Amino acid sequence: MRISLVTDELSGDPETAFEIGLEWGIRDFELRGVHDRRVPRIEPHLRRRLVRAVRDFGVSITALSPGLFKIPLPAASPQHSNLGWMDKGFDLAWSAAKAEMADHLDSLLPQSLELAAELGAPLIVAFSFQRGGDRADPAPGAVVEALARAAEAAAQAGIALAIETEEGHWANTGARTAGLVAATGAANLGVNWDPANALIDGDVPWPDGYGAVRGLVRNVHFKDVAVEPDGRWRIVEDGGVDWPGQIAALLADGYDGPIALEPHLSPSVASCRRALARLRGLIEQAQNAPKIFSTR
Repeated sequence: MRISLVTDELSGDPETAFEIGLEWGIRDFELRGVHDRRVPRIEPHLRRRLVRAVRDFGVSITALSPGLFKIPLPAASPQHSNLGWMDKGFDLAWSAAKAEMADHLDSLLPQSLELAAELGAPLIVAFSFQRGGDRADPAPGAVVEALARAAEAAAQAGIALAIETEEGHWANTGARTAGLVAATGAANLGVNWDPANALIDGDVPWPDGYGAVRGLVRNVHFKDVAVEPDGRWRIVEDGGVDWPGQIAALLADGYDGPIALEPHLSPSVASCRRALARLRGLIEQAQNAPKIFSTR
């Protein structure tokens, strides 16, 4: 596997993230935020600087994370009320949600694919729509249809799509994420495996969640959370994810894709440095462990 870094976890300025990352021995980077905006919707001069920096620093962009489908799923029809003013509010909210979904499919997706092609990024990270409190199973047909359509567009551009496992979304555990990928039938649709996000929504990321997505993983996010018995959770450096077991499983399975540092902690440079040290230690530990079992 290759250690990568989500640039805005280190700095909102990609050039600074590249410079520090290279000093740490990292050459692979995942792009998400550029200053105060998310890719690809950054100002033209910042886009030119970004493309130039990727070239001049000689780094590799492993994925773009534009926040695709990290939005509420529009209902099939608006709520209604016997009160006219309330009916108007329901209709406006429903229309706005429909417009946002159309924007993601018809504008954000092609813009993301265009930037990915320009930067040589092979992967777009997508989400699976916010559930809004609905039960997680099964994902509505509209979710499957949107992801299938996005995957088809990505395939035509020669780029893969990966659904990120995200709490509060339809793909919130390993099993549900794998099921959603299968439901689309898209060959170029994989998984952005985030064990910490899965843990938040009650999954046992390793071995259960990973067992479901094994073979579908195209990108991994490295962070950790502590989840309390009452469901409250917080991001921590070393929490409830069995990262030693997860890293060992990835290595045993021959995973050769990126594992991206995404600590979500402050201060940014110090937390990324500590996350990198921890990840390197876990990889070394797994590589040096006696090979007495297989995770297959």
